[in-house]
Amino acid sequence: MINKNTLAIEISTELCSIAIKYNKKIYTKYKFINKKKNQYILILIKKLIYINHININKIKYIIINKGPGSIIGTRIAYNIAELFKLKYKKIKIIKLNSFKIILNNIKIKKKINKNIFISIYNSMNNIIIYNKKKNKIKKYTSIKKFKKKIISLSKNTNLIVNNYQFKKKINKFYKKKIHIIYPKAKYMLFI
Repeated sequence: MINKNTLAIEISTELCSIAIKYNKKIYTKYKFINKKKNQYILILIKKLIYINHININKIKYIIINKGPGSIIGTRIAYNIAELFKLKYKKIKIIKLNSFKIILNNIKIKKKINKNIFISIYNSMNNIIIYNKKKNKIKKYTSIKKFKKKIISLSKNTNLIVNNYQFKKKINKFYKKKIHIIYPKAKYMLFI
């Protein structure tokens, strides 16, 4: 965990979230946004900074999600981080992947402890699966290929997806429980 003042930006799904660790306190703000993330994310950052009287000059790190997930969302987060870095020269950018953020969320909440498959549907219509038991990532380019793999999952396996729309697609053929766990900015601060 980073002990310095840090801003975390996560907009790779429809849940856009911001978290700031400042003077050993954590402040968060989030909003469900499907479109025009670039307009809302800056407003969320500004509100969080203003409401909590945060001195942006004291931020040392910016953590962003490099994906997989929405390519546009991850690109926007990267561009915002680069803008902050240009203005405030001492800021360092840290890039994390969605799987690590989601696994950290699970670890902190102690919610799921069985075998885990995390499936992420990105904006290029690719499905990326992380198998925690085998510590392996595999990419599928169609729902049909993905469907065969998912149907074969045992009862002792938890399927986790990163957004609601993807869960709806999978529910058409996968009748077991599906967890939605968003890669929230708050959990990026504890990695």
